[in-house]
Amino acid sequence: MTRSNNKTEAMRERLRSLIPAGGKDGPTQGVNHIAVFAKDLETTAKFYYEIMDMPVIRISANRDVEESTHMNVAIGNGMSLAFFDFPHVPRLQRKAPEGVGNVMHIALPIAKNIFEGLKGRMDRNKVKYQEVGGSLYVSDPNNLTIELMPYE
Repeated sequence: MTRSNNKTEAMRERLRSLIPAGGKDGPTQGVNHIAVFAKDLETTAKFYYEIMDMPVIRISANRDVEESTHMNVAIGNGMSLAFFDFPHVPRLQRKAPEGVGNVMHIALPIAKNIFEGLKGRMDRNKVKYQEVGGSLYVSDPNNLTIELMPYE
């Protein structure tokens, strides 16, 4: 084992020491929504509805910034992706660079039969995706990567 591997394994062991014996759940009730900057809400809405079969469930003014629109897309189980546009803020129109603090991807469990239907819809619409380890990874119009994790 190389020195780098030894350092990595030692770090993993320190992290494992934080896992409580007997298991413990977090104090919250999971995710209500994940807030995402969007470049184009109409393109985003069409992608999620027409390709991902995830409907828009709410449109409102952003309570913090009147010029911004807040759009929620249902991802199942009462949870949503909340997209916000800020067309009047040029720096929020650029795609974010990859790196620390950014979202790598959002993993969503999906029934195998529905998964196959969505995959077929992506193929028919020529939407690019990648399959890794049985999951499908697709980037939305804002460059947010969604992992679809099929289950029986």
